[in-house]
Amino acid sequence: MSDEVHAPTDSNNKHEEEEESDTFKKLEINEIFAYQMMAKGLAAEAIPLGSLELEYEEYYNNDIGSSPRLITNRGCITVKDKEISIIQIIQMN
Repeated sequence: MSDEVHAPTDSNNKHEEEEESDTFKKLEINEIFAYQMMAKGLAAEAIPLGSLELEYEEYYNNDIGSSPRLITNRGCITVKDKEISIIQIIQMN
């Protein structure tokens, strides 16, 4: 994905910044999308990968293959104050 988002790092010591390179946390795709949604003004929050029972259910849809082995779960995002409360991100392999 070309729109990479990195979690900001906190450093109050100017001397420390000159000696060490920046440290970035690798974000999961649901965290990136949640940050982008928050930037647009939505109350969104990334849910840790694998923490919902929903993520372990098999995926069946007419648009994607019926075999769960062909689908990769990329995580979920909760959205507050909207009709849609949870967005699950899945990827077809």
